[in-house]
Amino acid sequence: MRVAALTVVSVLALAAPSAAQGPASAAGMTVAKLEWGNRPVERTVEDQDSWQRIGEGDPLRTGDRLRTASSGVARLDFPWMAVTLGPSSILSIPPSAVLSTVLEKGRAEFSGAGRDIVKIRVGEGEIRGGGRLVLWREGNRTAAAALDGAFRVTGAGATVEIKAGQGTSMREGEAPAAASELPQAPGGLVPGGDPLFVPSGTRAELHWTPNGTAHHLEVLALQSDDVLLARNVGQPPVEIEIPWLGTYRWRVSARDGRGVESAPSDVGYVCVVEK
Repeated sequence: MRVAALTVVSVLALAAPSAAQGPASAAGMTVAKLEWGNRPVERTVEDQDSWQRIGEGDPLRTGDRLRTASSGVARLDFPWMAVTLGPSSILSIPPSAVLSTVLEKGRAEFSGAGRDIVKIRVGEGEIRGGGRLVLWREGNRTAAAALDGAFRVTGAGATVEIKAGQGTSMREGEAPAAASELPQAPGGLVPGGDPLFVPSGTRAELHWTPNGTAHHLEVLALQSDDVLLARNVGQPPVEIEIPWLGTYRWRVSARDGRGVESAPSDVGYVCVVEK
């Protein structure tokens, strides 16, 4: 069941596909591409259940449904925004004249500069705004956390505004809860500023001071905020294998009982070296 729809104003992405992509009626219209995928990222056509693996650079078209593995992550590049899809998540792009993106379940981070660049339908509710937004969908509950910018969350005839550092949650058919401060970000990362050196093929053990029972862990490139690995985890310590040589940053965020996520922690460093 589709439970959260991200509607975008831009119509530039609805241009007709090239001859190499085939007719729109057969393959849909290209609106984005898979910028990065870790572990299998699979795609099927709407209303079908035949999933096939796709790779970096592959186009995403209207009619596509994407899913990530339980330890996977996918970064999607739209002309007007970026979407990072977390583990065990499903996202679809319905084949309609008005372009929309549907988060069926899981975690997604939306990042788009500009006023009202992000417009999300959640059941009978709606989220509008611009900046960085983390959205969780579990069952019939949606939790939103504004990491940057501002967003208006509307449901059951009531509107709540959340600004950077605030969040809210709501169930289908109910008004959103009053805006509140995000949970405190975890601290005490080990390894922290001094890198942990691990041989290739070896798991790195990560520690932090927990803030709750549910956390989201990310491994990032050294020189950018591109998420390379992501895990939904519980209490520390957590072991993770980074399958590439080099130095990487890691960080973790906490989720409260409503599913509202904290801002990410400061970063620690892991250096993977040859055996």
